[in-house]
Amino acid sequence: MSRAIGKAHMIVLDVGRSCAIATGRDKQSFFDKAKTCASLIVQRLIFSAPNDHVGIVLFGTDETNNQLNVDSGGYENITEAFELKPPNWQTLRILQNQVVQTESEAGWFDALIVATNFLRNGALGKKFTGYSIILLSPLFVAGDIDKGQLESVADGISNMLGVLHVITNYVLHPAASVASIFTTTGTFDDQASKTEARTENERYVRQILDATDGTLANINWAERMLTFFDAKAVRPTPWNSTLTIGTKVKLSISAYYIVCEQKGLGSFKVDSVDDAASRVEMRTQYFLNDKPAEISMQDIIMGYMYGSTVVPYDNTIDIEYKSGDCRLACLGFTASSNILEEHLSGKGSHVVVAKKGCGASNQKLCALVKAMHELNVVMIATKVYRKDTKPRLNALIPTYKHGNPCLVMLELIFKDELCSLKFPSLLKSSKNKPTNEQYDAIDKLIDSMNLMDAVDDSNGECREAFALNSTFNPTLQHVYRTVAHRALNPKQPLPDVNSTLQELIDVPKKVLDRSKAALEEVRKAFELKEIKQNTRAEWLQRMAKIKVGTDASGSSSSTTIDSGVLMDEEADDGSDDANRRMVVSVGTVTPAEDFALLLRRGEKFATVATQLQNAVFELLFTSMRPPGSKVIAALLAYRSEAQKLGPYRYNEWMTDC
Repeated sequence: MSRAIGKAHMIVLDVGRSCAIATGRDKQSFFDKAKTCASLIVQRLIFSAPNDHVGIVLFGTDETNNQLNVDSGGYENITEAFELKPPNWQTLRILQNQVVQTESEAGWFDALIVATNFLRNGALGKKFTGYSIILLSPLFVAGDIDKGQLESVADGISNMLGVLHVITNYVLHPAASVASIFTTTGTFDDQASKTEARTENERYVRQILDATDGTLANINWAERMLTFFDAKAVRPTPWNSTLTIGTKVKLSISAYYIVCEQKGLGSFKVDSVDDAASRVEMRTQYFLNDKPAEISMQDIIMGYMYGSTVVPYDNTIDIEYKSGDCRLACLGFTASSNILEEHLSGKGSHVVVAKKGCGASNQKLCALVKAMHELNVVMIATKVYRKDTKPRLNALIPTYKHGNPCLVMLELIFKDELCSLKFPSLLKSSKNKPTNEQYDAIDKLIDSMNLMDAVDDSNGECREAFALNSTFNPTLQHVYRTVAHRALNPKQPLPDVNSTLQELIDVPKKVLDRSKAALEEVRKAFELKEIKQNTRAEWLQRMAKIKVGTDASGSSSSTTIDSGVLMDEEADDGSDDANRRMVVSVGTVTPAEDFALLLRRGEKFATVATQLQNAVFELLFTSMRPPGSKVIAALLAYRSEAQKLGPYRYNEWMTDC
């Protein structure tokens, strides 16, 4: 028995002269939009469903090339352009570059009959999970269609479990429609001014769509929805295991991903522009100070990064530990309030249900979920995904998903992974405490940026902006479009962010308009004052006159750590020299100034650079006060001098950090 290889799609594209009608505000012809939609459909199949097959039938062509016309005649100006095969970039290039509009005409119903026959013949000997026919036409050409032919075509599509999707103009969609194309349907606009042929064609199309449970889409709406690429469909694979509670209670369970990290493009076959066989070779190179270096494999050891520190790892001292068989073992129960958000980790969450076909486990799980829900507790369990893999802690939370009892499994951290970060107070004194007017201004700004009613639809109703069920990841979408553009136009520069993607990043216009007044109040309530930073030239001018016990900003530094500054004992005559200092090393009070002064004095760059590195390390990891702009100023001074005196020491230090 042959294995199912995906779905079969047949695109039926109208290229006749009736497609010259302009659609949308941009006055683009129906043909241009229809060809764009057909191209986007093929692109979506390449990225999201590479196992599907797609074919293309063109009607309204100057020539005639289809099997039905050869066998029985009567199907003129219809061409079977692409036979049913997996989607590829070559098909897409031909569709975009060689398919042009003609001055001929053909009926959409005849093209539908040819496409149905072409799809049926192309699927012989192959097992598909579904069939679909996508018709793109303005439906302007009148046709002699009788009721018997209409029912015959509808029965032919239904008998092979096919679905008809029609993309045309004069179609209205529900204002709240956020579903993707081919899963939602619109209705014909009965108020629009149409020809008699168009009205009659709409009646025929409705009958076929009702018989095949098909969909109807507006050409402008379809073009917009098709520009968003869906993630590759993956069959949900359960993690089957046994949940043990104590020594006697055992449940056969299956865990499914319900929330996981969205993945972008996976691996795919390399397609050459000139159709020549191409091969991708990976090569690893090692660089030292931006120069290629030859490194022996004997000099390479395993290591891990712990923050900015490299920790070598020697597998010869590895402690042999075997976690045992795959399992989900209960360690105990705790109150739900004991599980905090900072205790959760992992890349997603699972839903745990009883294994299919295990009635006893299902009854036990129902009783367990009910008891945990009534007691408001969660289960703490250890999970071993596969035999002898690292065990992880998990919290199993009782819930009812669509009325069915189940457990939501979330990974937990171990105690040594818990890091409690303490941040200094933003209010160093009562002087900086916000006033009631400032609090009110921020409250108004927050209310004005509410996204729950940020979009007004055509019916005057408000709906949520950036809803999770209708919002795409703009980064992944841009990657999809960039890859498609490079595959179709290998010599052109990469495109900028599309306007439809920009809408996923920009603030909604309604929010932007109603927040202007609130932003103005915030601007008046919080007066901003510019604080000028001292430049390196100013440091050198002030270097000899900086008082002991003061930092670069003039504030007292009596509580700071050792600055490496010694007083000149001979300067005790009460003159200005008594207020001067003698710098002997780079300290932590004014590291940038010390560094510049020592270099001007003639000290070796290597010596002064090492002192600066130590001072920066103390400011970042030892000082009890926030380093502020000292570290940034020191790094800028170090980098500036390294560019002149040699970048190697600076580059090595930054790499180690």
